[in-house]
Amino acid sequence: MQQERGKRERILEAAQTVFARKGYYQAKIEEIAELAGVGKGTVYEYFVSKEELYKEMFKVILNRYTEYVMVEETPEMTAKEWIRHLLEMHLRYMLENRQHMPTNFGDLGGMDMEILGWMYDMRKRSIERLISVFQKGIDRGELKGMDPELGANLLVGMMRGVTLPLMVEGACGEPSQVAEAMTEILFDGIAR
Repeated sequence: MQQERGKRERILEAAQTVFARKGYYQAKIEEIAELAGVGKGTVYEYFVSKEELYKEMFKVILNRYTEYVMVEETPEMTAKEWIRHLLEMHLRYMLENRQHMPTNFGDLGGMDMEILGWMYDMRKRSIERLISVFQKGIDRGELKGMDPELGANLLVGMMRGVTLPLMVEGACGEPSQVAEAMTEILFDGIAR
């Protein structure tokens, strides 16, 4: 069973590399199989199609990201500390995994309604968690009265805004320092 599980994981890892380099449409199952060290037929034993492999690979990536950046709240942790830590973990994950970023941003093949719906549900859960953090910060007087959902969406937008240049250009600075600067901008604003 362990060897079987190992093959599946190797195929998924190889798929990340090949899809990132070539995009969905240009990627070939043969290349993925070769990189994984298995035959093409073995890939089809685990995944009935290229589309299914792509979907499963994407789910693995998003689940891994979610586990990596998950910040457990502690009673003494302020909303600002929680958000700063979340930003740092996000930046670290993106830097460590930038080799899996697609080089062709317009090639979103394999994204059918099922996976788009799944991605939306994941995003919704993340936003709900952030809303909770913002609401606790408001309730404790750490944050001013505001719409916590809007605050959560602004934070997600801020995270996405730094991700693309980071993934394409690579260097963003030390993640803890960048996270600190982002947190200061978020909490102190940009006005004098």
